[in-house]
Amino acid sequence: MVVMMAAIPAASAETPTGYILQPLDTLETHKAEFNDVYNVSYDASGDGNAIMLVHFKVPMGHTADFQIYYYGGILAGSASTVWNVSIIPPTTTTSTIALEGVSKQYSYIDTNPEYDYFLSGYAENITSSEQGIIVYNAGYGSFDNDLAIFYPTGNLASNLIYRFDVTCDEPFDVDITYGKTEAVAAAADKNWLEIAYEWMAFAGSLASALYTFVLELFRWLKFFFIDNIGLVIALYLSLSMAYAAGKARDIFDFFRKFIDFQKKFWNFLIELWRVMIEIISTFRAIFRM
Repeated sequence: MVVMMAAIPAASAETPTGYILQPLDTLETHKAEFNDVYNVSYDASGDGNAIMLVHFKVPMGHTADFQIYYYGGILAGSASTVWNVSIIPPTTTTSTIALEGVSKQYSYIDTNPEYDYFLSGYAENITSSEQGIIVYNAGYGSFDNDLAIFYPTGNLASNLIYRFDVTCDEPFDVDITYGKTEAVAAAADKNWLEIAYEWMAFAGSLASALYTFVLELFRWLKFFFIDNIGLVIALYLSLSMAYAAGKARDIFDFFRKFIDFQKKFWNFLIELWRVMIEIISTFRAIFRM
């Protein structure tokens, strides 16, 4: 599974309520992947790196125990999922996160009994402006119910995660994303104002790119379907008739193929219109237009 740091609000999934995840996704990154393992102990410090993000899946009905090694100490925790079958609600999953004696649990309606936990290495508490390490769940409904545990460490540049250990009695998958220590330290230590400024700069560049793309799209649509609509229709009808005639076994087969081509062309126009509407809707949603 691809790991992403949920740092840019409009470009990623929701983040736990009350926290800003540090924008590490713009750094040059590397990823170590472990599949169908019972335990992983990964130390990135030997090559001058620091861990940015750890993503691990907990098998249904099992618990994964983990230790987070950072330059200020060691944090111990666990993550588990339990699939509950009942009449009301029909099916629920109960997810539990524990970190340094703090435990949070949430049950939610489950359509796919396999949920992911993310260790997002670094975050800032919006209310207190404290920096620290956060563990949170990315399952359905968990964001709205604060299924996240934040451990304040302060001065993230000096408290980077360098090692992560995790074990489970059932095979599971782990992804560990890391980068150069200096770059991770500089990014992790940014405050929310710096993050907001970077987001606005990103939004501006994205808006410019989208605006150019939409204008270019409409220019070609105007060229084909307004300025030269007669030529386009004549060319399409000629080509479709020639193709149908070449493939048809008889006159009835010719008409069937010809009509089928017209249906496909109409469906193409409808799909093109749908894509345009989605592009415009996405543009409006990102920038709250």
